[in-house]
Amino acid sequence: MSITLSDDTTTIELPEDLRWSDRNWSPVEQSFTRSVTGKPIIMVDASQYGRPITLQAPDRGGWMLATKEPQIITWHNTPGQKLTLNFHGEVHTVQFRHHDGQGYESTPLRFLINPGPDHQVIPTFRFITVEP
Repeated sequence: MSITLSDDTTTIELPEDLRWSDRNWSPVEQSFTRSVTGKPIIMVDASQYGRPITLQAPDRGGWMLATKEPQIITWHNTPGQKLTLNFHGEVHTVQFRHHDGQGYESTPLRFLINPGPDHQVIPTFRFITVEP
């Protein structure tokens, strides 16, 4: 199984060993306030979308060719861009999560003055699930 990111025109294969670091998530949302008499007002429901998906490289892995970055950065910098994330067969419609820091960032595996075509980066993706 693999991890892919697609806009239905272009598909990029991501490192298959990226970790989904915030996979343990509850869709239950709750608000709590008190009325003027002190009685608790509790509202609760399940979120349909809005699940965070953070994909991070494990120690000593998750490297990606830097040649994939121009397309990823184009998607990242397009407001409202919806993408299809296939995480080992589990498919989600996502957008980059800009409200929580950078939606995409990377660190070079090695800092080189003139990196070649085999130059690799260590990526971090921050997505949020949205309605398809």
